[in-house]
Amino acid sequence: MELMSDSEKEIMKLIWDHGGAMTISELLDQIERTGRDWKRTTVRTFISRLIDKGMLISQKEGRGARYVARISEEEYLKTQSVQFVNQVFGGNVSTLLTSLFGQQCLESKDIEELEKFWEQGKEKLK
Repeated sequence: MELMSDSEKEIMKLIWDHGGAMTISELLDQIERTGRDWKRTTVRTFISRLIDKGMLISQKEGRGARYVARISEEEYLKTQSVQFVNQVFGGNVSTLLTSLFGQQCLESKDIEELEKFWEQGKEKLK
């Protein structure tokens, strides 16, 4: 999966937050609400790049188009997480966790969630 720029991620986040599909007009309306001052041509450029990267598809809708996410936000985050662990920690999740615990980046609620996840993972392996 090709990396997205921060601006492309913003576009995808808006689309994911709105059911996975939006028209250019709907996107422009939501972008305006975020305080961004992007013009239609700028947004079209981002959409074109996202289509080229395989993140969006264009579906004809009347005289315009509806842009549909090809993968869910959850799938994207999973893929990016795996790539991050592979690139930064050589695929070693233990090293990642050691780093997080060592930097005291985790709060007790984070640790509780990790413990639940760990137990669920162990059950799946049985």
